[in-house]
Amino acid sequence: MEYKLFLDTNALLNLQSAAFKEKFVISQKTLEEIESIKTSGHKDGDVKYKARSIARLLDQSENYEVIAYTPEVRKIINDFTLDETPDNIILASAYWYNQSSSIIVCTDDLNCKFISKNIFKLPTKGTQELNLVKNLDEYTGYKDVTLSDEEMSYFYLHINENMYDSLLNEYLIIRKSDGEVVDYRKWNGEEYSALSYKQIKSNFNGRVKPRNPQQVLAFDMLQNSNETIKIISGKFGSGKDFLMIANALKLIEDGKFDKLLYVRNTIGVKDAEEIGYLPGDKFSKLLPFAMPLADHLGGESGLELKMMEGTVDIEHLGYIRGRDIKNTIIYVSEAENLTKEHVQLLIGRVGEGSALWMNGDFKQTDSALFRMNNGLLSAVQKLAGNEKFGYVQLLKTERSETAAMADLLD
Repeated sequence: MEYKLFLDTNALLNLQSAAFKEKFVISQKTLEEIESIKTSGHKDGDVKYKARSIARLLDQSENYEVIAYTPEVRKIINDFTLDETPDNIILASAYWYNQSSSIIVCTDDLNCKFISKNIFKLPTKGTQELNLVKNLDEYTGYKDVTLSDEEMSYFYLHINENMYDSLLNEYLIIRKSDGEVVDYRKWNGEEYSALSYKQIKSNFNGRVKPRNPQQVLAFDMLQNSNETIKIISGKFGSGKDFLMIANALKLIEDGKFDKLLYVRNTIGVKDAEEIGYLPGDKFSKLLPFAMPLADHLGGESGLELKMMEGTVDIEHLGYIRGRDIKNTIIYVSEAENLTKEHVQLLIGRVGEGSALWMNGDFKQTDSALFRMNNGLLSAVQKLAGNEKFGYVQLLKTERSETAAMADLLD
């Protein structure tokens, strides 16, 4: 279900240009209030400046809808026995719009929050609760450092000093002055330890090895038995699914886990028309969403073979509540389409001997709901530095030169 953001006046003033990252909805009353604030003799200069600024942005953009104050909106106010105040007009407009299109009301006003949540029963957030998939570069799971010969010598003589303020399980990519990568290290709480990953030679995928520095880190993280929640993010074609599936199958072959449970939230691609009701059993319904897994198992037949062997299973996100999943890699692809609550649900399913592996591309969320409440990003921000958590952000598209050209459209 696609959600739109409904902004009241103070939310629009507070968000400024950030509001225009999503197509949003406002009430005609908000436009009137902004014009009034611009010329008010009772408002301070900062508020008047914000009003003038947002007025210019609204005039220059078409990325929003305006709900007129119609008799239908006025009737809603009367039906709820509310006074005809600006706040009530705005929220009644939101209620009217929500009858045909799902919205999330955004307001920083305590009274408006109360009315929205408790009277109109609308999903409501403050501007600080909106997670518009920002601050992606605050934590990547590693630091990339270039050292002179003198700095290199100092580093190896003081390997037990956290000189780069690394979080627990955060990696270092170490380069010499000409840019060549000469080493990889990981802060384990006591020292910058050497990596211990191995290239994969499995019965199914053959020989698999990392193709770039970030993939080296991902290999090491995925093979670390101490970390039970692992996330890889990165653009299309960067190897998220390939690396995770190859490593997962190898761990299952080696007896470290019993099976891989592929979990997917069945969200369609943004702005693509749905193909309608899918007939058949659960496998048939989930198969279109499990193709990222099948692609790395030799297609549908390879996926079915693994399922018959009992080493792979697929499940819908909505069916895992209450389960206690043991000795299993719970694997979630396209996890950018999860809310914080979804991720909490998944973590709560990790039983004895199990691990949760997730991957996604923050730029490919397919609903405003996930761009405003992104569970994958929340997990990275909240769990970074936890001894049981590992994360690596991949940077380079490795699928093909053609796939890399998608970046040229940004």
